[in-house]
Amino acid sequence: MSEIRPLARRNMLGWAVGDFGFNIFWQTLNLLLLPFYTDVLGLNAALAGTVFLIASLWDGFADTVIGAIADRTRSRWGSYRPYLIFASPVLVVSFMLAFLTPEWEQGGLFLYALLSQIFLRTAYSLVSIPYSSLSARISQDSGERSSMAGWRMFFAFSGGAFVTFVMPQLVQSLGEETQSTTYVLAAGLTGLISLPFFWIVFANTSEPERLREANPSGFGVAASVEDFRATVHMAMANGPLVRIFGCIIVSSLAFTMTNKCLVYYVTYYLERPDLVPRIVPFALVINLLFAPFWAWVARRIDKRTTWLVANVLSVVAYTLFFFSTSRDPVVASFFIALISAGNIAYQVLFWAMLPDTVEYNAWKTGQRHDGKVFGIASFAKQLALGINGALLGGLLIWIGYTPNVVQSEETLWGLKAIMALIPLTGVLLSGWLIWGYPLTRDIHRAIVEGTYDATR
Repeated sequence: MSEIRPLARRNMLGWAVGDFGFNIFWQTLNLLLLPFYTDVLGLNAALAGTVFLIASLWDGFADTVIGAIADRTRSRWGSYRPYLIFASPVLVVSFMLAFLTPEWEQGGLFLYALLSQIFLRTAYSLVSIPYSSLSARISQDSGERSSMAGWRMFFAFSGGAFVTFVMPQLVQSLGEETQSTTYVLAAGLTGLISLPFFWIVFANTSEPERLREANPSGFGVAASVEDFRATVHMAMANGPLVRIFGCIIVSSLAFTMTNKCLVYYVTYYLERPDLVPRIVPFALVINLLFAPFWAWVARRIDKRTTWLVANVLSVVAYTLFFFSTSRDPVVASFFIALISAGNIAYQVLFWAMLPDTVEYNAWKTGQRHDGKVFGIASFAKQLALGINGALLGGLLIWIGYTPNVVQSEETLWGLKAIMALIPLTGVLLSGWLIWGYPLTRDIHRAIVEGTYDATR
């Protein structure tokens, strides 16, 4: 039996602020790297999409391995906190290398983009998986985790808005005529800003002594076999976790279509490339403003119902956006705001619901496997994003997109269809999956306190 103790606000914010640092890298990879590949590096759109697919598949594999390694790590700072200090400088270096612009043929550019992105994603996971795993350690209150996820997303999109505004400005100020070094310097400067946020997390969190041996320890072949069996068992026994995996796959696959097309939409549909440094961060600002709102709603009703309410808002937003013919940036910004307000709910709720499945897993299997849960969840997300990148690259070619020229009306219509109709499908699928999610707040509390009776 375990007593649920409240988490101090200082510790909650001290943990959540870390995602400001992470999203300096993540939002750049998610929003800016594909246009960088096609419009600066000169990589064919289909090859660029393939880079994202292969790198994401690797990322998913690496996430599961890193999650298992983090679970087995033992140090005087705990299992997860050391990675925030010792692995984060490697992340900055990998970020810089991803923006080199070698003057090679398509095959060489493809290989360099692939290897540099694999390095970046691996370094990112080496810090982010332990960070996410901490959310299941520092609080065991389901409602409190909703607040944690809300604040995490607030800081996440603050970091995203920051980098999507600052990176283009740095590139312009450093001088685009020296492209071989401009993007590397801009990445280095923004990457260094992330480090203090990771240090803050390290200083403001602790891993409870009673949970330090809640997972197996030791490394080696036998440990790897044991972890593989535990992962398979977890996938079969943890129904709530499987539903969340399904939701994040369809959500990430669908909604990232909107995010990744936003730069193209502003540049070619609105014909206002000068507004990219403003509208893209604007969408992220809406995300950060609504993240605490959805966390508040989830605490007052429940996470499943909140997800379904967000589904309704997303359906309305995407439908209005698709059928609007206006190219007024103000009108476009309204629809982007509406879409962003709905889509942020899924990220808040995903990170709020995922830690609850750790205790459910301990109840079903006898071990928590914090890092494995977050590693496999990240694998599901990366798989969806990889498929998204490859699919988007192919779709851009299918609709006739050609970089740096005026697009035809058919291409522009296709761009809007990619941004709206695919996400609508994802909304419907995620609603169907979450409808049967069984892990309510009361059931989770009973599991944590050791009083849950599944036969009642």
